[in-house]
Amino acid sequence: MVEDILEECEPAVEKLENFEGKIRLVGQYDADGISATAIAHEMLDRMGKDFEYEILKQLYEEDVKRIAEEDEELILFVDIGSGQSEFVQEHIVEEAGKEVIVSDHHEPQIEGEFIHLNPHFLGHDGGEAISAAGMTYLLAEKASEENHELVEYALIGATGDVQKQDGEFMGLNKDLLERAEERELIEKRQGLDLYGRSTKPLHKSLMYTSDPHLEGITNNESGAIQFVKSCGVEIREDGDFRTLEDLSEEEEKKLISGMIKHGYPAQELMQNIYVLNNSHGIDEFSTIINACGRLGEPKTGVKILLEQDLELAGKISRKYSREISSALGYVEENKDDTEVIYEDGIGIIDGKDEVEDDFIGTVTTITMSNGFFSDVPVILGVAESEKDKIKASSRADKDAVENGLNLGEIIEEICEEIDGEGGGHNVAAGAKFPREKKEEFIEKVREGVLEEVSN
Repeated sequence: MVEDILEECEPAVEKLENFEGKIRLVGQYDADGISATAIAHEMLDRMGKDFEYEILKQLYEEDVKRIAEEDEELILFVDIGSGQSEFVQEHIVEEAGKEVIVSDHHEPQIEGEFIHLNPHFLGHDGGEAISAAGMTYLLAEKASEENHELVEYALIGATGDVQKQDGEFMGLNKDLLERAEERELIEKRQGLDLYGRSTKPLHKSLMYTSDPHLEGITNNESGAIQFVKSCGVEIREDGDFRTLEDLSEEEEKKLISGMIKHGYPAQELMQNIYVLNNSHGIDEFSTIINACGRLGEPKTGVKILLEQDLELAGKISRKYSREISSALGYVEENKDDTEVIYEDGIGIIDGKDEVEDDFIGTVTTITMSNGFFSDVPVILGVAESEKDKIKASSRADKDAVENGLNLGEIIEEICEEIDGEGGGHNVAAGAKFPREKKEEFIEKVREGVLEEVSN
């Protein structure tokens, strides 16, 4: 399976190796895009290429036109470009006459008259089987054995794009995991899969656990501290709070036994934990890389990956936590305001200008996982953005997706109708459209989702 993609990468490798001019590398600002950019950055650097890079929130037609007018004669897009391949073909290839390589996993509009690496062309679902970081890693692997250790970035990207199912890598990502394990770049072990496993104090990880709800611990700091102590586990070591990752195997077993004794569903929190060589769990490290984009610092994410700057990663994590707390606080404060937070077949969060548009996606993800809404197939969040636009982000329930719901297709069709741009995967999709179209957009998403889930 992976070998098919490696074979498809050969023309791209030849193009890059033989190109002698300046290259423009363009990535997207989420965890997958930042990871893909870091892989491509390292690959090009090791090739000795002259290149500049930028990371965008989205690739709009105006961006494509700007890139077409700039000096570089070869453009390498990663985690971006497939969904805008008509613009790429028209403005960069046909009008500007430039060379293009796209390494992406989103649903492609067209194949185009350029090198277009996308799993969909080979019969793989880019929403589940492999991320853009995975595709870009395979390009780098084909280019040189020297790039083999970059496979961990591919798994960070896949994790950021929610491509693990019940904690496990699937499809082509599973093949990439085997490569990482063989090279001792990642360790798999059983443990409690709690948020902040390697960066948050243990009692904080417990109090942040909402799915499942732990009575007396969830959102109860003193209750979480008392629970840890009752299990015979020390909260501090050398004056510092301990993380779950700091515990010995025996201590973690004590914690699990304590949960069972208190009637908590410990088994629901037990999963395979994937730990990187930097001692961070992959889920958490992926969240930190994603946070760099949300905070408007995507190049900081590239720096953290390439330099393994864990001190900088810690600063980003703390800053991100404050921003998320503020956004979730808005949701909690307005839970009884039916013009802001309401259910109408789907869960709807109107962030207005109170929630930063970069955080509306995180808010929808968290509210989907913590049971804030009752049994809804989709949660849709909207927030005001720049240039009189609305940013929208949606997340789908796993059962709805398994029954055939594809959010990306629904959002893309609606955007074509209301002069917006958007799309995504079956489980998650986003859009940007004129502010005056907000109510129309919400209603069309609601109708589209309910029509799909009722069939």
